[in-house]
Amino acid sequence: MRRTFLFFAAAFALLACDGGSPTGGADAAMDRDEALTAARAWDAVGVGVMEGIDGPSIDGSQDGEPRQVTATAALNRTRACPVSGTATLRGTRVLAHNPVTDTRSMHLAATRTDAACTVNARRGGGTIRITTTPDVAVTAHQTWTAGQPGTRTVTHKGSFGWRRSTGQSGTCAVDLTATFTPVTRTYTLGGAFCGHAVSVTRTAP
Repeated sequence: MRRTFLFFAAAFALLACDGGSPTGGADAAMDRDEALTAARAWDAVGVGVMEGIDGPSIDGSQDGEPRQVTATAALNRTRACPVSGTATLRGTRVLAHNPVTDTRSMHLAATRTDAACTVNARRGGGTIRITTTPDVAVTAHQTWTAGQPGTRTVTHKGSFGWRRSTGQSGTCAVDLTATFTPVTRTYTLGGAFCGHAVSVTRTAP
């Protein structure tokens, strides 16, 4: 599923954030280029944290008799941010396998916490430090039938605070739902990001 999440990151990088609720002067709000750079870097870190979240396969037929099995696996991963700081995804995955119907499912419920996650604002433009307070809630769900993956749905809800290396700061709210349908290679993203409506549909190559 790494390719799927890399595609999520590429599409998410198209978003703009004009700064949310800025403080520190009239120039505190992020402009479009700065926000795109920050969004790309922030989401790329998230992609790295979420790689491999499908988890291990589970076998419900060890005794020779097929039966449905459900297992819960803990998730606690931390990744370094591009300049400094970290992002952590912490939660659980519920994995289910029904060998009779040949179906599997994965559901993730987690929180993302950014600890002074610092990214480049733009070339020559200093840095932006992101801190989620308290965090951003992340969910993901996907099913497989006869080994074929169905649509994956991922949500991000919460807010983060940001501060430029030049001192201005602000907050951004996140309420996004992303889907990826492997059979058609179609990606959609909708909701709100930093007070702006988001509606993106793309087809992966």
